[in-house]
Amino acid sequence: MKNHRIVSVLLLDILLILLSLSANAAPAPLEILQKMDLTISGFDDQRMDVDMTVIDTNGSQKSYYYQVYQKGESRLVKMLSGEVKGMTILSMSADRVYVYLPGFKRVRRVAASNLNQAFVGSDFTQDDMATTEWAKNHDGVIINEDDGFWYLRCTPKPGEKTGYKYAELKVSKTDFRQWEVKYFNDRDQNYKVMEMSEVYKFPSGAVRHRRVTMRDVLTSHRTDLFIRDFVVNSGYKDSMFTVRQLQWGK
Repeated sequence: MKNHRIVSVLLLDILLILLSLSANAAPAPLEILQKMDLTISGFDDQRMDVDMTVIDTNGSQKSYYYQVYQKGESRLVKMLSGEVKGMTILSMSADRVYVYLPGFKRVRRVAASNLNQAFVGSDFTQDDMATTEWAKNHDGVIINEDDGFWYLRCTPKPGEKTGYKYAELKVSKTDFRQWEVKYFNDRDQNYKVMEMSEVYKFPSGAVRHRRVTMRDVLTSHRTDLFIRDFVVNSGYKDSMFTVRQLQWGK
């Protein structure tokens, strides 16, 4: 009987250890990405008012002000200042992007081959501006972690066209917030980095980073974003995010 008791105690200890290890195990990469996506776009709809400053390698700067409207995968970017004032970009999915050019007074579809071109001379591409869901478009794997963050390597799923071979994300363990994205080219070279800072609660009650920097690692060219305002759940209609509205609304 005594031996049976000892064995039972040992089995119970082992079970408790296994349960403890299971409770402390990292979530699956897909779950991390899904929860991260919710911190970025987990609203019925949203609007951001953004100041963008493009800093050239010689130190010269150009500034723009624009608004971003988003509902689901659809995103509308309205340029409100600078030489591109009046230009509007509609992203309906990662590979369906349209642009209204006020000089021509017409809407044109952006060719897939042009999605990796710079967005109005910045370090962001049209593809960067269109990306709304990492979990849907990437396969992720945890490559490292520390007390505060998971580090994931995200590779575009087959058929997804991006300007990078893969990206490495830094995601907070406390709130699944994205803090950094490193982009790698076909030579496994880290060629640009996006960094987020200054978590801020906006008057709408929504919380997100207020400052974003996209930096070209190879040239030191840089683009800084400052989020003036962030408004959520305004009840935007689906018709707002259509090519017809892009044409008629001008």
